[in-house]
Amino acid sequence: MANHFKLLISISLLALLIVLGWQWVNERLSAEPLTESDIREKVQTQYNGEITDVTSTEGHYLATIELEEGVYEVAVLKKDGLISDIKPIKKFQNNDSTSGSQSENIKTQPITEEKARAVALNEIEGEVDDIDFESEGDPAFYLIEIERPGGEEATVQIHALSGEIMSVTWDD
Repeated sequence: MANHFKLLISISLLALLIVLGWQWVNERLSAEPLTESDIREKVQTQYNGEITDVTSTEGHYLATIELEEGVYEVAVLKKDGLISDIKPIKKFQNNDSTSGSQSENIKTQPITEEKARAVALNEIEGEVDDIDFESEGDPAFYLIEIERPGGEEATVQIHALSGEIMSVTWDD
């Protein structure tokens, strides 16, 4: 009787391992990574510049794009096409004679998620509940949800390049 019990437990554990292994393999194989062509189209649509190079690395593509402000390296995740990082490679001199505080505040280097968080918390006091980077459309921006102690929740939209607050909306 003890041997039957051990056999039943062994078969049950084996079946469990097979099911878990199948789920793991299915999860790994279910989403095909984006192609270089997909990445070129996404970056071109988002930033409207000239893509000079796309390099494939293990988890993402690195696209080099030339904009009016300079040349940037854009890191795009292969699995879902989200832009994970933007770094300036070369900044062009701005010969524009425009002056004023608004043009001085516009930066050519994109802000980090931490900087966006700080800008949002400077505007609305509370605790950050969620941060999303939206790269669909122009311009790219961060959406930062802040929960206040009284239960109010605000969503602050911050321009990804300039760091300026684009909007603040309140949820009840």
